[in-house]
Amino acid sequence: MPWFLYAFLKSPAAQILLTSGATGAGIQNLNVPTIEGIPIPFPPLAEQREIVAQLGTFAEETQRLARLYERKLAALEALKKSLLHQAFTGAL
Repeated sequence: MPWFLYAFLKSPAAQILLTSGATGAGIQNLNVPTIEGIPIPFPPLAEQREIVAQLGTFAEETQRLARLYERKLAALEALKKSLLHQAFTGAL
């Protein structure tokens, strides 16, 4: 399942395996021999589908929380500006 392989290759464990033999700032070339040397766990297809679905759910929830966090930061910044304005105009 391509999305399972993609998720595995993006995982911290795979990144360590991919960069363990790298020199310099990173991987110069990612080629078939490099990937063939990496042990990739392939659970049954049904389990791969379940893992990919769970990762999709986590990604959606992460994005929702990030949007909420950004809104809270914006509201906090507006409150800070309002309080500073009130403090400097003697309204407090």
